Amino acid sequence: MQPDSSRPSTADEEPIDEILSLLADDYAQSILDALRVAPKPATEIAEDCEMSTVTVYRRLDRLETVGLVAATTQVAADGNHRATYRARQLSVDVSFTADGLTGEVTIPTDEASRGRRYGHRAVATVGDV
Repeated sequence: MQPDSSRPSTADEEPIDEILSLLADDYAQSILDALRVAPKPATEIAEDCEMSTVTVYRRLDRLETVGLVAATTQVAADGNHRATYRARQLSVDVSFTADGLTGEVTIPTDEASRGRRYGHRAVATVGDV
């Protein structure tokens, strides 16, 4: 299906089907569960979830792209760096309308506020992207 060129698009938009696909994915669920308690580097997530680091990095990339996970890079005194990942607080609202499956993701606009102030971003209708 071709994208609807009459609908404005933003860099923040992600197709709702990608978000739902990730939330239904066993590996992504395990990663999000591992990050529920505290932020962790990918290697620790791989150990906790008993999966390969390649699988963890692939899922983390997808989770970060749709805004479900945030990464912070830490630089050590010796110049090495590593990313630490954490699950983001959010809400996903999905509707089935005459236009198809649509949704909205609500995420904190200020990560430090942790749930006090939220920003909304629309997600693309299934098949729009």
